[in-house]
Amino acid sequence: MNSYIFPIKAAVLTFPFLAMVIAAPFLIYYYRKYGQLGKLRSVILYSFVFYLLCAYYLVILPLPSIGSVAQMTGPRYELHLFQSWHNFMNQTVLQLNNPSTYLAAMKQSVFLEPVFNIFLLFPFGVYCRYYFKFSLGKTILASFCLSLFFELTQLSGLYFIYPRPYRLFDVNDLLHNTIGGLLGFACAPLFTFFLPTRSELDSESLVKGQTVSLLRRFVAMMIDWFVIGILSTLLSFLSSFLPTAVYDLFNYSFVGFTLEVILYFMIFMYLWNGQTVGKKIVRIQVVEKNREHIRLWSLVKRYSAFYLLMYGLLQIFQYTMNHLTTTNHTVFIAYVTFGLISLGILLLFLFNLLYALIRRKHRLFHDKASHTFTISTLKKEV
Repeated sequence: MNSYIFPIKAAVLTFPFLAMVIAAPFLIYYYRKYGQLGKLRSVILYSFVFYLLCAYYLVILPLPSIGSVAQMTGPRYELHLFQSWHNFMNQTVLQLNNPSTYLAAMKQSVFLEPVFNIFLLFPFGVYCRYYFKFSLGKTILASFCLSLFFELTQLSGLYFIYPRPYRLFDVNDLLHNTIGGLLGFACAPLFTFFLPTRSELDSESLVKGQTVSLLRRFVAMMIDWFVIGILSTLLSFLSSFLPTAVYDLFNYSFVGFTLEVILYFMIFMYLWNGQTVGKKIVRIQVVEKNREHIRLWSLVKRYSAFYLLMYGLLQIFQYTMNHLTTTNHTVFIAYVTFGLISLGILLLFLFNLLYALIRRKHRLFHDKASHTFTISTLKKEV
């Protein structure tokens, strides 16, 4: 039984770190389509991600040493369909006319292994029918494909990390897993009758999606910086053609960061009328009141207050903290003063963010400083 409990414990420990990575495509998709994720939808999606992690860990854990796997000589695969049923009939202690054998038979591996394989994809069938609105045929196909992915993971020795498979590729597992998904589909109404339908969740998200949440803006920001990272990496290959003085200048982090902010969040955003790649994906836009096209000066104020000021304060605070070892008393006092001032302003920024989160306010300090607003474009495009 420990072989089943240990992977679940591993999933619990690693879930907080992997959840956002796995859930990121879902976040982007739902923010783009509905403008809002919703609390109940978040619970459903994160429970689905957690379930997939548990199922995956049950397939690969515990991990043996590479040396011990190299010494294995057992079979790599089982291609005889219904072999599990044959093993059960030959090895079980079950006697139908003797109830005292029932419990002992249920504890045998020839019974537990196929039953656990059926239950492994039972929740998957429930999710397919309730949330993803799959038909019976699609659920069977999706269950088979997920099971095949698990079996190929085992057959490849965890994607060729190991010299050979350390677990058996078994076509009977494909059958049992697919049956589990089918049973989950059939039993889904028993587990989801008290929950709102997927259509009701979608309608609620569309209504709430007209308001731009801070999380939606955060997702857009992460996409934007991912794009900036890719562009910066590509441009870095051309840096060797620059004059030495210019190349040395760009090596300063503040200069490079400032250039990225000016080009992407000011000039490019002005040309695209308040939108970037990230904002376009999650369907939000920065606008000015009573103006059809946002002014460049407003974007300069907005992102100077948000990025350049905060980054500059962080640089000042870091610099002063690194030079507190000076023996000059006057310089020491100056470092402490500038450090405390920069830290105080940064804490005000943090307080503004926490206040907005607690009070559900959607305008931050840089919005107010630049007299700009972030609106949803979902209503225009849906």
